[in-house]
Amino acid sequence: MALLGARQTPSSAAWKVRSTNHFDLYYRVQHQADLDAVAGEAERAYARVSLDLNHQLAEKVPLIVVQTPRELPQDERQAADIVRASGAPDRHHLLLSIEPRRERGTTLAHELTHQFAWEIVPLSSEAPAWIYEAVCDHEAGTWTAADLSTLRKSIAAGVIPTVASLAASDRPWGHAVFDFIASEYGKEAIRRYLIAVNNPEVRVDSARVAFGIEAGDFDRAFQMYARTRFGAR
Repeated sequence: MALLGARQTPSSAAWKVRSTNHFDLYYRVQHQADLDAVAGEAERAYARVSLDLNHQLAEKVPLIVVQTPRELPQDERQAADIVRASGAPDRHHLLLSIEPRRERGTTLAHELTHQFAWEIVPLSSEAPAWIYEAVCDHEAGTWTAADLSTLRKSIAAGVIPTVASLAASDRPWGHAVFDFIASEYGKEAIRRYLIAVNNPEVRVDSARVAFGIEAGDFDRAFQMYARTRFGAR
């Protein structure tokens, strides 16, 4: 995948920006050797998430590159500082650490999915809070041992929540819901579901609007899926 060009940012000689088809990468000179690999991984992540969600972002994504996780901001003030120093626009952006290299693809898929989710279901829509991290976890395609343990313990105790009861803190269950949707109805169904929950007039009937199934039947099918996939073997 060829990079389209490079220019020096006006805000700081220490930072430069290089463009690809879907990203503006903000980087320091010392990151030059890794930039082609990062750009290629970013474009591959974009292609996959865009295909899964049947959506193209309205603008290029600002992608700010640092060397290690220690350089990633820990709060909003630090985030604002690095955005200002890099010369990136003051809007939704990605921050990516070059290291550890083996985790970059997963991180890119997760963080990039936020950009898609916020366009399809804007934060101002008051859609269920759990969907934003859950769809990103699904697109990243990996499960942590801690999240799997949470589900297995809950299933062993006979507790599987309904979709309507999910809160932002129910991240592992939300992840499982999107895995179930993709497994049962296909990847294209995820976009249909997001569009349904984005519409306040049909939000309570999201499953019926998206999949033609009543909420109770959807919950029962999901619970069976969860017990089969995540329950004790």
